[in-house]
Amino acid sequence: MRHEAVYQELRRLPPQKCVGGKMSSLAFDDTAVAAVTSRGGGAAAAPQAVGRPAGWWQAWRARFGLAEVCGTATAVAGFAVGYLQAGSLLAAGALATVCEAAGFYGCIGAKTVAAARRVTTHLSGLRRLASGAWHAVREHLASCAAAEVADGFLIRPGCLAGAAWLMRSLPGGVWLGFAVGKAVADVAWYGLEASARRGVAWSASVVRPTARESGP
Repeated sequence: MRHEAVYQELRRLPPQKCVGGKMSSLAFDDTAVAAVTSRGGGAAAAPQAVGRPAGWWQAWRARFGLAEVCGTATAVAGFAVGYLQAGSLLAAGALATVCEAAGFYGCIGAKTVAAARRVTTHLSGLRRLASGAWHAVREHLASCAAAEVADGFLIRPGCLAGAAWLMRSLPGGVWLGFAVGKAVADVAWYGLEASARRGVAWSASVVRPTARESGP
């Protein structure tokens, strides 16, 4: 094949080549040199290393995975206590929402503080505190808070109590309804959070050029 012949010719070149009165090394290996020809004989092209972007699953797991586990565990506990003690699906849904928020945001808060400390190690005093607070707000708290306003007061308690009530006649229907209601509420929450996060990112991109233009 033609590209193999070209490759062999390149391999036979001497290891040193004089260019402009200076000696420059010329080395080839199996991965650095590749002669790629098209059907009619095209120009040689070197292979490009293209990094594989992380998928949405990896990004979600890194940001929310542990928090979701903590939130789900506390939501189950809150729903069980509310329903078994009060016998009311509304009370169970409300208590599950409060407990899930405590577990979820407790984990998010701990991770946010740790991340803010890592990115502000070069600062000290009030500058580090202010920079860490801004990092926490921009990266996590702003988008989560915007989603939680609608979720905590309306979407999640309504989904939990409503789905459990609709499925109460089925065997284990209350808990099946709890699972379905939580899944629906989670989809709504993550949609709101993603929309709010894009808005925060857009606002930050607008503020930075404005600050540069108004600077000295």
